Amino acid sequence: MTKKEIMKKIIGNVLIPIGFVSGENIDSCWFIRKFKNSKGETARQVVEFYSSGWEKKLYMVINCFSGKYSSYRISDLVPDSREDGLPYSTMREYQLAVEAYADILKQYGPDFFKKIAQPPAEDDYFREEDNCRLFEKHESLAEKFVAEHKLDLSQISTEDAVKIIKKILLEKQGEPFENCRDMILELSAFYGCVQKKSHKCKWVMHNCRTHFTCTLDFNSKSIPSLYVHNDIHMAWKNGMDKLDSLII
Repeated sequence: MTKKEIMKKIIGNVLIPIGFVSGENIDSCWFIRKFKNSKGETARQVVEFYSSGWEKKLYMVINCFSGKYSSYRISDLVPDSREDGLPYSTMREYQLAVEAYADILKQYGPDFFKKIAQPPAEDDYFREEDNCRLFEKHESLAEKFVAEHKLDLSQISTEDAVKIIKKILLEKQGEPFENCRDMILELSAFYGCVQKKSHKCKWVMHNCRTHFTCTLDFNSKSIPSLYVHNDIHMAWKNGMDKLDSLII
């Protein structure tokens, strides 16, 4: 068997029965579980294995997105453990390392997965559902915003759009995020519409394995992808200067 076949068989016997499915690329092998957290939000846990070729060690990392992103190693999973990577030099030793990880996951995994699945108590974050909504509904979100505020898109520049966004955010500062979530998505969609007048750009959904996120991507190497709703959120939370980066 190849290393990945060994991994899928041994680790799969532990993780697949509790809802994980396997995946791989040229560099690593992983097992991913999609679920709804206690708030009913889409969440994912990923157990990933990779080797360091120059030192012949097998590593395991556990990543989770449940309201926020977090990453863990063996020391987080096993009490008093300082182990960071299991060494191997032959296929037999590689299999023994995989079996050791399987034993760890069998003993500590269920309780640990349950623990890290808990979302933050506060609701001051965007869910995967929000990113999907922006990606799929950006046109209708922008139309709603433009109609409500009686704006003429043909007369609005990027600088004008940022000024409008700042004005509305200042009016909403201090309110609970839950009351501002839809507004921020509408502002993001509105900003995207304004940018499309002068730049070739589109909304793109990115698969980050633990979660999906939506950015405004430009058909130009000189303009980076913009995580617009995050930038607007940070401005609402920490100050309007954060929005100056949106003036392109």
